[in-house]
Amino acid sequence: MTKIDDSKLQMLGKVRRIVTHGGLPHMDDIMACAIAYASGVAHDAVIERRNPKPGELESMTVLVLDVGGVHDPEHLDFDHHQRSREEEPKCAFKLFSEWLGVDEEFSMLFPWYATWNLLDVAGPNATAAALGTTWERLEGLVANPLADFVIRRFADDPSFRQKIVLTLSNAIGLTRRLWKSISEKVVALEVCGLPAGDFTACATEEISRCSDTWIRLNRPALIISKDNRGEGLTILRCNDDPRLDFSRCAGKPYAVFCHPGGFLVKTRSRGDDPNVVVRDALVER
Repeated sequence: MTKIDDSKLQMLGKVRRIVTHGGLPHMDDIMACAIAYASGVAHDAVIERRNPKPGELESMTVLVLDVGGVHDPEHLDFDHHQRSREEEPKCAFKLFSEWLGVDEEFSMLFPWYATWNLLDVAGPNATAAALGTTWERLEGLVANPLADFVIRRFADDPSFRQKIVLTLSNAIGLTRRLWKSISEKVVALEVCGLPAGDFTACATEEISRCSDTWIRLNRPALIISKDNRGEGLTILRCNDDPRLDFSRCAGKPYAVFCHPGGFLVKTRSRGDDPNVVVRDALVER
């Protein structure tokens, strides 16, 4: 977990108010507020949706995010709307994260980080093009009723606004702490000649929050963990690896459940040998 400079933590500790723009909220201003709460701003610092008042851009007790037309970290001002189209796309939460020194860590840990940054600054069509698709195909994944609910309640309900930002900030902080823990516990190994990750020393929450990052960085064919519903192991195929089909394990003495899609098998005992399971799941090529 990246350590934020003490001098910046002291600055953020003096903040008593966060000012962000009014109108329809976006993921940028919501997540910028959440990152602020997760990075040293007191959780009772009120979030106000309006333009900065005279003197607030210079105030060291007011954090200005995604509004104000100024990027001045020394005075805690982080807007991006004054930046030219020719500059690298950087939304408010990215500018703020860069100043904190956590930009690279967040890019690694949070799949939404880079995409939401580009979407906020460059717009939907440029974002879709950068991802090798079209907005017509991508829109259904980005726009959903839960996100719409959060955005509209953030706009209209100050009490909900504070609660959702605190919830998101706690999730950010927890993921950062758990990533440090999981990085120390996971064992990279080979099973039947395939790259694998042994997660059996990890807690369920560590796996649910951070295994995707480990998989993305290490590109294993499979991971092994304790079954959180039974007494055996869960062996999961990663990245739809074509060499594995765990539905082939159905009917084996060790198998409690094999997903018909072939991506998962659960065993009866934690003493079951993953080499035996994976050998049965290997697809002849």
